[in-house]
Amino acid sequence: MPPINRRLSSSSARKIRFLATLIFITLIVVQVSLGLRLSRLNDVTLSESSNAQTQQLDLIRQDEKQDTSSIEEERLITPNASDGTLKGKERLWEMLSTRNVTKVYAKYWDSVPQWDTILNNIHRTNNDPTPLIHGLETCEQFQRITRENPSQRRIAPAGLFNTGTNLLSVLLEYNCQNPHRVAKFHGNAKRGHGNEWQVPWGKHLPARHRGAHFTAKNPTYTVDEVLPVVLIRNPYGWMKSMCRNPYTASFEGRSDPNKCPKLKKENSEEWNSVKAKFGPYQSHHHSLAHLYNDWYGDYFYKNSTGTYSEKSDTSAPFPRLIVRFEDLIFFPYEVTTAICNCAGGQIAHRADDKDVANDVFHYVVRSAKAGMGHGPTSHRNGLIDSWIRYGSANPKSEYSQDELTLAQEVLDPHLMDTFAYSK
Repeated sequence: MPPINRRLSSSSARKIRFLATLIFITLIVVQVSLGLRLSRLNDVTLSESSNAQTQQLDLIRQDEKQDTSSIEEERLITPNASDGTLKGKERLWEMLSTRNVTKVYAKYWDSVPQWDTILNNIHRTNNDPTPLIHGLETCEQFQRITRENPSQRRIAPAGLFNTGTNLLSVLLEYNCQNPHRVAKFHGNAKRGHGNEWQVPWGKHLPARHRGAHFTAKNPTYTVDEVLPVVLIRNPYGWMKSMCRNPYTASFEGRSDPNKCPKLKKENSEEWNSVKAKFGPYQSHHHSLAHLYNDWYGDYFYKNSTGTYSEKSDTSAPFPRLIVRFEDLIFFPYEVTTAICNCAGGQIAHRADDKDVANDVFHYVVRSAKAGMGHGPTSHRNGLIDSWIRYGSANPKSEYSQDELTLAQEVLDPHLMDTFAYSK
């Protein structure tokens, strides 16, 4: 009998050791998983702290290359009229104030351009300080097509790389609601806002794939129930951004910031061709400027593959809006409101949004890009960085006269004139 007891004790001990080891491994896996989740949450800088209304955001600065020791030596200020630090920047400071920003570094704020300078560089004026939105005449058509089941209406961004599609999706998600969908989900504005991250065929795919390609296996809505909002950007600024982060486009010379972009190869009349991968499809273009023409032509023209005279017909191939990237940066409230109204929605505060007060528009202060697919974090812009980068100078200033001449020969004049990029 004693030997049997020893065997039983030994077996039990082995079981206990096995269970202890299993529990220890499980705890390690859980800890690693939680660590990864926290890391991802930290990376998604769109989500402000849930108690942001009680915590003051004293500084919004995204440039990670800046020496933190020198930042600490700078002076924090609250811009005001008495010392002139608010002059010409009242509108900009008002946006920040809605997000509980009370102070900013003096040197950093001083680098923010005044409103008149911004309007000049984005080709708007004080006589017409409004966003330029193309396609508003198609809003009635979209609402008419979807009137039998308005709760199915969706708004979804589309655009080439580096044009602000992520920013638009976040602005819509926080600020625009489809009242029919909210009612369908019993007041749940988070589920019922009716805004998608991208159009069903993929936000970067050319419009010719509309109805032929779907990113979701079993979509719950049709392409006619989606209002595409296409982001377009000044091609001179856009081409430079493609040099910094080309995403899935490849072309020669993109690694040399002093020479990129080159529309023609060095000392040659041969075009510097571009190969771009959009989802499962590849396309080839003579140059970056040609890619710009080809991609936007699908959304802009009724028949983008026709002759030049046929391409003069800019009536919409289907209901859609085309919005300037620059206007999204500097007129986020006006642009979001126009888009929302076009789709039959309404600007409203989401009950679960604790970052801003009730009935206050939710401006996106931090970078709307998250994840490794969007390039290094130093190339992503928060709101203030965007004002400085895109409002301080005309993007043409980064090109030589010969480069400008060649680009002007290539870029579609209809597109350039319609969106005030010819200036």
